[in-house]
Amino acid sequence: MLVGVSPEDPVELTPEICQELQLTTSILYGIALPSKTVRRGVFLAFALAAALWTGDAGAATSGLALKVTASKSVLPGHPFYVLLRASNRDDTARPANVVVTSPTEGELARRQIRFRARARTVVKLPVTLNTVGRNPLRVAVTGIRPRGVTVDVVEFKARTSAVIVPQFAGYGGQFNHHVYSALSKSVGVSDENVAEMEKKMRALHPQFSRIFFTPQAFNDPDKMQSFVRTVQFAQSTGTDINITWQGGTLLPQKFADVLIDLVRNRGITHLRWLTLQNEPNRTRITMETYEKQYRDLDPLIQSIRGQVRYMGGDLVRGPDVGLPNQDVWFQYLAAHMSDLLDAYSIHVFWDYTDTQKIVDRLTEVRALVDSLPEAGRKPVYVAEYGVRGLRRFNGVLQVDPGVWQDGTPITQTNISAFQHAWFDVLAANLGYMGTSKWDSYYGKYDSGTQAYYFIGAPQNGWPLYPMYNFMQLLTATVKRGWQVVAVDSVPATSRILAAYVGKRKQLTVVGLDTAGAQLNTGTTTVSPYTIGGFPPSENVNVLVWNANADGLVVPPQAVKADANGVVTLDIAQHAVFVLTTLRFG
Repeated sequence: MLVGVSPEDPVELTPEICQELQLTTSILYGIALPSKTVRRGVFLAFALAAALWTGDAGAATSGLALKVTASKSVLPGHPFYVLLRASNRDDTARPANVVVTSPTEGELARRQIRFRARARTVVKLPVTLNTVGRNPLRVAVTGIRPRGVTVDVVEFKARTSAVIVPQFAGYGGQFNHHVYSALSKSVGVSDENVAEMEKKMRALHPQFSRIFFTPQAFNDPDKMQSFVRTVQFAQSTGTDINITWQGGTLLPQKFADVLIDLVRNRGITHLRWLTLQNEPNRTRITMETYEKQYRDLDPLIQSIRGQVRYMGGDLVRGPDVGLPNQDVWFQYLAAHMSDLLDAYSIHVFWDYTDTQKIVDRLTEVRALVDSLPEAGRKPVYVAEYGVRGLRRFNGVLQVDPGVWQDGTPITQTNISAFQHAWFDVLAANLGYMGTSKWDSYYGKYDSGTQAYYFIGAPQNGWPLYPMYNFMQLLTATVKRGWQVVAVDSVPATSRILAAYVGKRKQLTVVGLDTAGAQLNTGTTTVSPYTIGGFPPSENVNVLVWNANADGLVVPPQAVKADANGVVTLDIAQHAVFVLTTLRFG
């Protein structure tokens, strides 16, 4: 470049000078300039040429164009890179010091760099931040003006590229196959009032649900029609259906005829799964007999096997008396039935006072399946799960599943719904494909009485319990077929989040603080959440179950993610929140 030129110095605008300036006499406003002495006009041409040469006002004096970027959001204490992309337009190399500083944490990185002549250089500077919130960083490079970049330090971050479950089966519950039978009609269910229950189940939009088939139906037309009607009802809700042979000696041909009739003659397109035997590892059936039942049935239903797959297991931890045996069963399924089974299933129940079992059961089964030989590893579903209460209250034996400490049926409490939410979030994080709660609505299974349902008795108008409201929140914001993705989290926290990504890149995050698992009437304590991974500067809907300790879902409200895609919330410790980019009409 020309140096030592001032507006008062006469300069001959020679062709050589024009070439050095990357100008010709024809580009200045389209006017040809004569080759003779000029003054201020030539100085203006020099300035214009310099600006065109550098393309960057901050680098105009140095010939160095610099762009600085960094991760939009990071976890505290997790290293990340500040990335420098430099273009040196000078004919000589340029040594420089690069220093990254934070106003709250001081100097974060320092390095000596040599920018090669007429070349581009990419530099990665490893940096760690610990201050949660927005952190402006200053990047100083010798000889040019400092650059700035802002990084959000968050407690949680949805890592949408890290897929845990490629196609999530969703959430649902058990459909009582005897709800239309004389058994349930004897306790108040009628053809007239059952329509109200059906309406509420359709509004729930269950996604993965289970129905028993009892061999009693072969000799009991009333139970058979109730089973068929239940399957048709489940089909009308849109749920994917698992039919489970409830127990006893399998009658392969008769059962095959029922299944084929459902698919071929009754249009049950949502029948996706078939399981034989309920909790076999707590019965006297041997593993060899269990396998034989599947192999006896299989050739008889080949005409529908393109639609219907086999789910095996339905395992509990172990028999009622004796040591756990689920590991032995999993090993047998993997070694002898991996050619036949498409998935495994388990059942999990726990006392509301023993929430550690939620963690233990889900993590131990995940570890068991992951340790199987590769050919024997299958997707895992939860076909039954639920909370139990006190079996006795004031000395009186209570209806299964028991009551809370004040005598309220446990299924009608916020505690029960909250703990189910904890289970669902953890199951998703651990890679379980879907969960079906035991069970959905009032009815009789047999001569005994069970009351695990979240839709109560017709005598009370089929009331909706807190678990129904939470389940409906899940099915409204997490869709079947979505991906479950990883959520990075700060360590040693009682808060837990799960993230789901839709086919159109919709993002839903469900979260709660497990410290609230024993709170039925609520607390003034709030739990803060700082969550990254959302679209920058876009509105996100937030929905909260049990915000007012009433078991209900408050209407959605919009919150705006910051420029780095971070959402900050304060949520009551007894509540469960959902953040979603889904739009609600």
